[in-house]
Amino acid sequence: MTDEPKPSTKARPRTLIRDQVYARLAQEIVTGRLAPLEEIRDQDLQAEYGVSRTPIREALIRLADVGLVEMSSNRFTRVAPIDLQAQADRAEAAGALVAYAAAKVVPNLTDDQLASLDARVQAILDSDLTRGGMPDGLRLWFALWVGVIELADNAVVTEILDRNLVLHLSRSVQDRPLPQWLGDQQRALVEPLRSALRARDGDAARDAVFEIFRITTVERLRAALTGEWRLPE
Repeated sequence: MTDEPKPSTKARPRTLIRDQVYARLAQEIVTGRLAPLEEIRDQDLQAEYGVSRTPIREALIRLADVGLVEMSSNRFTRVAPIDLQAQADRAEAAGALVAYAAAKVVPNLTDDQLASLDARVQAILDSDLTRGGMPDGLRLWFALWVGVIELADNAVVTEILDRNLVLHLSRSVQDRPLPQWLGDQQRALVEPLRSALRARDGDAARDAVFEIFRITTVERLRAALTGEWRLPE
């Protein structure tokens, strides 16, 4: 007679309703389903999500804390507008954090870690880089940056990126491809990063990451702020 397996006593992670509401609302704001300055009514969300008012208010307060929602007591709760200056500042901060992580981890990459990052770089190079600012292209870039950040194993950097940067920067997703010359520019920027990774050169990797963020995101957002940058119709 064999012993029956005993149920595990290890606590299982539990997703709270407020966390589910937060994640869903954040996604709807980031994707534009909830447009900038659109009013958010608790009762509408209660009916749509099938939950009570308490987790909705808790989720909205969290979204206000990270700047995706604006709340004024007894007046309105609405989606925050997209602030291009703030977006540029966030992109610059994100680039600095990923560059810091690259400088830290690249010199000590194992062969397996290097192969994983190299494969993510290759996926970007194999893609249509004119779509680099669209959802499918951004997924490849995010996969690369997440790989670098995870290897850095710095909880503070991860929290800052997750809480204050990634959600906001995802709101700047483009809905049409870049001109071909900008796709070629992105390809030229990726090659130095791949070379730095393969050489396990942390300083060169840091500089390459920062340059990618600066040219592909920060400068374009600041140019859009002044009206100097516009995608072709």
